[in-house]
Amino acid sequence: MSIRTSHVGSFPLEHSPENVERVISDLEAIGIDAPPYPQLRDFISIYLRPLLDAGLLRGIRGNYYTDLKLIYELRLPEPKIPEAELMAEYVRKGKYGFRWLRAPVTGPFTLASRISLREGPAGDLKATLLSSRDVLFDVLVPYVKSFMKYLSSLGYNIVFVDEPILGVMVGKRRILLGYSEEDIVNVINELFSGVPGEHGIHVCGRISSRLFRLLASIKLLNILNFEFHDNPQNLGSVDGRLLADSGKFLAPGIASSRKPVVEDVSELRGILSKVYRVAGGRIDLVSADCGYGGLKGALSTDIEAYEIGLEKLRRIIAVVRELAG
Repeated sequence: MSIRTSHVGSFPLEHSPENVERVISDLEAIGIDAPPYPQLRDFISIYLRPLLDAGLLRGIRGNYYTDLKLIYELRLPEPKIPEAELMAEYVRKGKYGFRWLRAPVTGPFTLASRISLREGPAGDLKATLLSSRDVLFDVLVPYVKSFMKYLSSLGYNIVFVDEPILGVMVGKRRILLGYSEEDIVNVINELFSGVPGEHGIHVCGRISSRLFRLLASIKLLNILNFEFHDNPQNLGSVDGRLLADSGKFLAPGIASSRKPVVEDVSELRGILSKVYRVAGGRIDLVSADCGYGGLKGALSTDIEAYEIGLEKLRRIIAVVRELAG
């Protein structure tokens, strides 16, 4: 039995080439199987900053705004993520010997939810680009897909779309803003169409059983990544038979990404064992619930928070190897 370990993406260190390499080196030292390029910048700004620089967005105190006319009139920027290129170059030159590289890409639904159409209080999804499906389909989907193809061309062979907003949008009984299940299926299939390698989706927070069934039905997805430490209720939404019937694997988060405390190995072992049973053994790419960017500022120094994140990963790796025998 082969079960790989991974990480969702972010770390609580200042963004710099030196810190990017530090993370890569540390991930190799602890033996993680499928590391991401280290996200030391906010996962939203990595993908919205190019739109801001191209004049498609306005940034005010960390918030993003746009005019629909601008979206269609201006040319979309070419994809570029320096930290992803740096990691790919190190691996290509043999400095680090990873077999799998994970590419976390912020998805179009989540990007749309962070772009407002008017200035005002945050939190009203109706005031964001999510309310304009034409722009999401015609502009943001091709934009995000260009990053997925770009990262694949660099050598990333596990491409993940990160869509935390889907946990909010898709409830048990309805989907917000008039979207249909078919809309979501079509968007995700279009994103991964023509992109080589393994395809995964990461959704933070609570997930409904409806969302699980919906994502399990998407043809071009291979791996479904959810939280099980801070959201143990998610286990009730998992259908092991559906995983088997659809040929998919569950990538469980088994350690907290919010609490700056290292979990006991027995706790991690217990969560992993429960998820393994419910998923019928179909698990892979075990990680913490989410990235560790949220630990920044939680302790007196970022280095302390970073070291706690690494120790969480060490213990995750230990319990996965124990289970895999």
